[in-house]
Amino acid sequence: LECALATAARRGEILALQWADVDWSTSMLTISKSLEQTRAGLRLKRPKNDKKRCERMPKSGMVALQFLREEQREHRRLFAGDYQDKDLIFCQPDGRYYEPDLVSQVIVRRMRKAGIKSGSLHTLRHTHASNLLSRGVPLPAVSARLGHSNPNVTARIYSHALPADDQRAADVWDSLIDEKVQ
Repeated sequence: LECALATAARRGEILALQWADVDWSTSMLTISKSLEQTRAGLRLKRPKNDKKRCERMPKSGMVALQFLREEQREHRRLFAGDYQDKDLIFCQPDGRYYEPDLVSQVIVRRMRKAGIKSGSLHTLRHTHASNLLSRGVPLPAVSARLGHSNPNVTARIYSHALPADDQRAADVWDSLIDEKVQ
């Protein structure tokens, strides 16, 4: 969950990430593929807009990745020759891909258990984008993190006002008026 929230990557993009996609020295993550569940089984494909993207991971995301890497080392040791090394960051204990639909179901259950009634993995993406925009991160930067081909898509979907935004707007207006009066 931490990495999904920290990156705002799509479900398939998260499930296709490999350790080679992480640059530990710069905290950069390269998203260049997506795992898709089809009737014929799982397959890798290009990301939604057909472009790879690089984004800086926040410290919390890097800590979560380090924890996952240590956990995977233990799984490799336990499964030994039965471990299927695909270099995946997010994988089953034996190294195989997670089924995307099952991941979504688990996330929904965990969110409900945490008291979030209508949450999903995509909700984390929405939370990431809306909060960055609300805190003044430029629209093009948020759009690039989301992998949108056009910032207008990001603006249309994610730039609704959060409750604190209205108060901030009123405060800014007050400060403008106060400057004019003095």
